This record gives sequence, C-alpha cells and structure tokens, in this order.
Amino acid sequence: MIRLLLASLALTVATPAAADSLSPKQVERCKAMQVTLAPKKAELEEATAKRDALAAKAEALGEGYEDAQVMRLASASNAEAADSAKAEFDAAKRAFAQAEFALQANARQFNQDVADYNQSCTPKK
Repeated sequence: MIRLLLASLALTVATPAAADSLSPKQVERCKAMQVTLAPKKAELEEATAKRDALAAKAEALGEGYEDAQVMRLASASNAEAADSAKAEFDAAKRAFAQAEFALQANARQFNQDVADYNQSCTPKK
C-alpha cells in the first residue's frame, strides 16, 4: 500500500500541469489542488509511523502476555498478572486496529485526490 501511495505521489510530481491546454481558472484550481497534496502526504507518513509504533507496542505486549500466561497456574498473583497483561494487549490491539483503519481511509482519499489531479490537470494524449 505504501509503494502505491509513493508511486501516486511520484506521478503527480513528475507530471506538470498542462498550462497550454487549461484555462487560467483551471490552472489556478490545479495549483490549489497540488498545494494540498504535500501536507496530505506528510500526514500519511506521520500516520504510518504512528501505526508502526502501535504495531510494535502490540507485538511486545503480546509477547509479555504469552510469558505471563505460561505462569498463570503457578499462583493467584501470576493469574492477576496474566489478566492485566491480557487487558493491556487487548487495548494495544484495538489502538493498532483503529490506527490502521484511519491510515487506510486517509490513503484511499489521498490516492483519489492524486487521481483527480492527474485526471483534470495533466495533458491528454
């Protein structure tokens, strides 16, 4: 998905607006569209980093939960520790899932914006 996102952006940057075939009003619209793409790309990169950090956290908490689960039957305090570790792991999985869902929605919107820009602001062959 990230490769597709970067490829879309590369297409946008590589193809300049066709000033000869567009009206001045269309050129202004295309420039405005192009200006919005860079902040959206930065937002996606930030969301990707957040999602990756949440994935690493969930993975680490999952391993901790597995370790605590092994010792569950040894004592009541170990059972409480395993329950606590499971609750933390479940919360981390939910946070990761929410971040992943938001990232995918933002990436779809960004790809649509790039497609709209390419459709209306690049020369027709």
